[in-house]
Amino acid sequence: MEILLVSIVIGLIPALIAQSKGRSFFAWWVYGALLFIIAFVHSLVIKKDVVAEEKDLIENEGMKKCPFCAELIKSEAIKCKHCGSDLAVSSPPAKTDEEYLEEARQKVWKK
Repeated sequence: MEILLVSIVIGLIPALIAQSKGRSFFAWWVYGALLFIIAFVHSLVIKKDVVAEEKDLIENEGMKKCPFCAELIKSEAIKCKHCGSDLAVSSPPAKTDEEYLEEARQKVWKK
């Protein structure tokens, strides 16, 4: 009984390390509870999951990607701190097919 409790508690160590690197806490907790020594070393060696961290920052921290350099910046930013691009200046919206047709009709009628 004590071995089961110890393995449950000791499984938290690799789970917390892996969670800090963007991995699933529960999966690593089970892995750590069953194979602590291997899971502990594995959790120290794995690299951060950059995609998961960026997704978390965008969804929960109010960040966005710069359209010019793709670095994460605050959503309220008007200038990118990484590349210096102005974010407040936006390009005009693209014309729809109907707008192009209307322009062509107006040019034809003016002739």
